[in-house]
Amino acid sequence: MDFDTIDFNNVITIANLICTFVSMILTGVVMLTAIQMKLHNIRMGWFIASVCLVMGGLMFQLSATLVYSRVFYALFPPFFALYFIETERETGQKWDGVFWTTVQTLFAVLVLILVIFGNDEFFIYGAFLLQYIVAIIMLLFSSKKIGASIGFLLGTMFPVIASFIGMADDRLHFMGLGITVMLLIIFFGYQMDMERDLLNKQVELSENKVSLLMEQIHPHFIYNSLQQIALLCDEEPESVKPAIYDFSSYLRKNFEALTNEKMIPFLQEMEHVDAYVKLSRILPSRNFTIKKEFETTDFNIPALTVQPLVENAIYYGIGMSSEGDEIKIITQEEGGYVIIKVVDDGRGKKTELSTQKKHKSVGTKNVKTRLKILCNGEYTLNKTPDGTESIIKIPLDLAKNH
Repeated sequence: MDFDTIDFNNVITIANLICTFVSMILTGVVMLTAIQMKLHNIRMGWFIASVCLVMGGLMFQLSATLVYSRVFYALFPPFFALYFIETERETGQKWDGVFWTTVQTLFAVLVLILVIFGNDEFFIYGAFLLQYIVAIIMLLFSSKKIGASIGFLLGTMFPVIASFIGMADDRLHFMGLGITVMLLIIFFGYQMDMERDLLNKQVELSENKVSLLMEQIHPHFIYNSLQQIALLCDEEPESVKPAIYDFSSYLRKNFEALTNEKMIPFLQEMEHVDAYVKLSRILPSRNFTIKKEFETTDFNIPALTVQPLVENAIYYGIGMSSEGDEIKIITQEEGGYVIIKVVDDGRGKKTELSTQKKHKSVGTKNVKTRLKILCNGEYTLNKTPDGTESIIKIPLDLAKNH
């Protein structure tokens, strides 16, 4: 009987070692892949931190130091909750997971107390089980649809099973393996989400190019520009050559922007703005001035984002009103963002025709789309009694790193 018992204990020891060793290899692969990924956002940061905790737990488990390994395992669920919060935020939802993170932290403290001051394996694994039951409840109560959370839910089942196994037989230490499988499932789900988002962005950007072409190269503006240049031949012959250069520069930069799917230097976008402003000055319209207040210019921006806003300010701001004659272009860094503002002091909102409103809305829609796809930027419009303020916000790290 003793011989059989010793043999069975050896089998369990070998099984524990194999599971721990395999888990370390899998976790190491996930960690290296995650670190080498190009996209390192806050969400991925919490994921890598979670992987590091599991790796630490596995290393102590491999050296048969179960107390320390369980300390690392106990800290994993709060970090997983933080990772899930960022997952929710990246989908544009406003679900607040602070409550769940706090609950998981309290349970982690409970596990740590049981691990450090207690020696009852049943209650220790029971506390682990409660952590993952809370995680499941968190997933079910989140703003995600069940279909979108199925990977998280499926992954959470494995540490739940490992907890039950530990409660049934305290010699079986499969918690590290259970968490590792959970990380693998979540990581593959993350990769699938990235591939799907990338495909959607490519489709949306392609559709945006067509819309942008129709909106930017509108025949009415080109016709008026050429007609006015023709009139200059009789009235101001010396202005014809510069006007043709401005017209050529405007068209060239539009076509360049349509084929450019990357960020460009802000000053390059301002060259396009300047070409458009010069061209606009030869057309019959009210006089206006452009004032530039640049606190920063060393950043990148999607092409054709500032120029359409200046166009709106010229023709639908001061151009549609008898009041105002100044347009300001302002740049600054604030709160982790690069902020670009186009401000006019006109009030032409009430006199806009339906066709003009449609042209204006298409232009701002294109700006929003390009900002969102290329740099996760934002566009907002503020209308006041004193004029209109268009605001672009681009995360500082994305504006500086392209």
